[in-house]
Amino acid sequence: MKKLTLLFCVLMMISCQKEVELVKANRTIDSTVVDHSPIYIFLDTKGKDTLAEVNRKNTIGTTNWIFHVDKRLPLNVAIPEIVALQDRRDKAQFHKNEEAGNYFSYTDSVQKTLAFIPFKEINYSYNSYFSTVYVKENPDYHLHFQTFSVNFKPKNKVSVDGNEVEMSELLTFLKEYTVFSSDGKRVLIYLNFDERLTFNQYLSKLIELKSLENEMVSISPIHFIYDKKKLPDCDCGM
Repeated sequence: MKKLTLLFCVLMMISCQKEVELVKANRTIDSTVVDHSPIYIFLDTKGKDTLAEVNRKNTIGTTNWIFHVDKRLPLNVAIPEIVALQDRRDKAQFHKNEEAGNYFSYTDSVQKTLAFIPFKEINYSYNSYFSTVYVKENPDYHLHFQTFSVNFKPKNKVSVDGNEVEMSELLTFLKEYTVFSSDGKRVLIYLNFDERLTFNQYLSKLIELKSLENEMVSISPIHFIYDKKKLPDCDCGM
């Protein structure tokens, strides 16, 4: 089995005189991914515009794909590229391996090693949709769940079902709030991110909130990346 180390990752990422700055987190979700191919999503600029430059020339369709995404990229730049790569893989006609996964890489700042989080099952909704609207439009699916909507906003602000929460207290608040409000139902937590936030803000919070999951609590695999200007007038609990 081949385990990627932080040193190996750094050496790979500075190839071709380009560098990816990875997200840092204080826990490892997965430490080993075997039979993998790298995808690098670099940060680039053109004038005042921030761009994503994708390098996937060494990608093999039948392997696990590891996405090394620069943490400084805004979500409105990074997510469309990620979705396009997901779609390309899903629509592949040949050399397809249904068991192969997609993973984001990040640095475990405690262990000083490379770590991974799978995201093959994640579906991204972006631009003009919010989780509370989705829940209202799909009542039958949510009949046996108690749903909660977490909204990450600029300036390090976050709300849960419209209630402002200190970012540093979010994890503790959710643990207590979901138990108090779930009425014995299974808990389904929806995540919403303003598209102006960075990939670092997205992935670091996803890794943190994954620690909430157990047999009664799940993070929804639908992640909402929204443009506030394009949201319809609604009681979105923002």
